[in-house]
Amino acid sequence: MASARTTAALLVYAGFSLVALTWRHALGASALHDGAPLGGTHAIALPLALSLGALSGVAVVGLTRVLVARASWAASLESALREGLGGTPARELRSLGLAAAVGEELLFRGAMLPALAGWINFPVAALLTATLFGLLHIPSSRALRPWTASAFVMGLLFALLYRLTGEVLAPLTAHAVINLENLELLLRPAPSRGAPAAPRRSSATGPAAAPRASGPSPAPGG
Repeated sequence: MASARTTAALLVYAGFSLVALTWRHALGASALHDGAPLGGTHAIALPLALSLGALSGVAVVGLTRVLVARASWAASLESALREGLGGTPARELRSLGLAAAVGEELLFRGAMLPALAGWINFPVAALLTATLFGLLHIPSSRALRPWTASAFVMGLLFALLYRLTGEVLAPLTAHAVINLENLELLLRPAPSRGAPAAPRRSSATGPAAAPRASGPSPAPGG
């Protein structure tokens, strides 16, 4: 049975999804698609969006491995996130990682981004939504502050994926790959100081990634 904190976090992400779907429906639009489908039909657009999202997620995971291996701030962030897991069961963390990807992408890219882009323009809308996405990831610990900056950068990447494909599936897939792959590494025991350190990846992107940080989710995986 999931803990009360995990259940609360899952309800928050479900709320994000409900708000996004209701918002777009009220505007006569969809939170899943925007504009003409890439390739002229959703039968083509959806596989392309899935592939591009997966490739982007894998690329980000690979880049974070390099950063953690070479940059002290990234290694410190990974250590802080690993400590922040706080014994939460792996099954709950994976559920949170997937729920965060779905709820956050539906809200920020599926609803908020196209709404703002229709009011101002896409570049400014992308900056605004990425900023709000970063603010959602403000932690209470100084060691986790780079996490906020990385969330902002990821917000820009996710906005670009949405722009290129017109499908929320693209940023959602990238977000899920980043969360779940990095969680798998964080769930492994930390390498011994006396042994060569294996290449490491840094944090997941959603607010669930640091249970002791402020934000809607108290458990990692976001």
